[in-house]
Amino acid sequence: MINCLFVKGCFFIFGRLEKQKKILSIQYLRGLAALGVVCCHFGSSLSAFPRLAAFFNFGQTGVFVFFFISGFIMLYALLKEDYKIKQFFRFLLKRSIRIDPSYYVTILLTLALFSILSHITGFNGERIPFVPGQFIAHLFYAVPFTHYQPYNHVFWTLFVEFQFYLIIGTLYFISSNNWYRVVFIAAFSLTCFIPVPNSYYMVTSYAPIFGAGMAMVTYFKNQKIINLTLPGALLLLIAFKLGIVIAIVIFLTMMVVLFFTLEIRFLKLLGDVSYSLYLTHPLVLIVFSGLLKKANINQNQHQLISFVAELASALLFSYIFYKAIEKPTTDLSKKIVYK
Repeated sequence: MINCLFVKGCFFIFGRLEKQKKILSIQYLRGLAALGVVCCHFGSSLSAFPRLAAFFNFGQTGVFVFFFISGFIMLYALLKEDYKIKQFFRFLLKRSIRIDPSYYVTILLTLALFSILSHITGFNGERIPFVPGQFIAHLFYAVPFTHYQPYNHVFWTLFVEFQFYLIIGTLYFISSNNWYRVVFIAAFSLTCFIPVPNSYYMVTSYAPIFGAGMAMVTYFKNQKIINLTLPGALLLLIAFKLGIVIAIVIFLTMMVVLFFTLEIRFLKLLGDVSYSLYLTHPLVLIVFSGLLKKANINQNQHQLISFVAELASALLFSYIFYKAIEKPTTDLSKKIVYK
């Protein structure tokens, strides 16, 4: 009797979690992952604080959290909206409206910024030449399949994400058979062993992480122990292929998704601006460094103060960018439905 009540209680809690709290936990993770990447990039200049710099360097694992979140939330949303493969182009349109405007504006800002700064004495960077092929490759996330380099290093994760969208929007939904979908996730995850050119920019290199996110959706919707088999196996695969540290990060991410239910307004806001923060923080860093040089301020003598000021500036600019560019397009994308 007690066991029966306990099981019913767990299902009640998890049921409420699915409807209300789970998306919040994803929101928090997205924001913290973006903040971790920013601290990693900004903290590399803290040579006078090696322990702090080493701690912030761990923030680079935030990109793997992004990939897990994408695997989870994309599949969760598509299943929830009863997506069918015949709606693939509507799916692409929805994603395009959601992510492209912010990405395209960042591309233009990057080109303009480097063009302007190249005329300033003491600027260490070089003007980025406008090459039509390189520009078009960026617009269609095709840079990994060309000989061109990204305008901005952070764009590489967008290339990987777009490859994942193509896969999940088509191959996963070929069949609604549960066994097919389990086998697909397993097979997709195992593509990490396939040697491919430019593998750093290819989704196959991170397939077990995306796969782990997708596999967790099944447990999220049906809390049976057997549904933890595939996520557990993929954690072992991640540890073997990508390292034990990344496997631990993904495991902790899973735990947050399942059990963290506390509502924190700051983390929710951080999750809202996470995409804008991730895209624009390198530009903020470049401008900030340029202003310090222009003012003849030695950044090395005020490393910690500079770090805090850079971080505050990045957060402020990302909020402005989110309100002006990202939020309107996000709201528009939500109006496109599959049903």
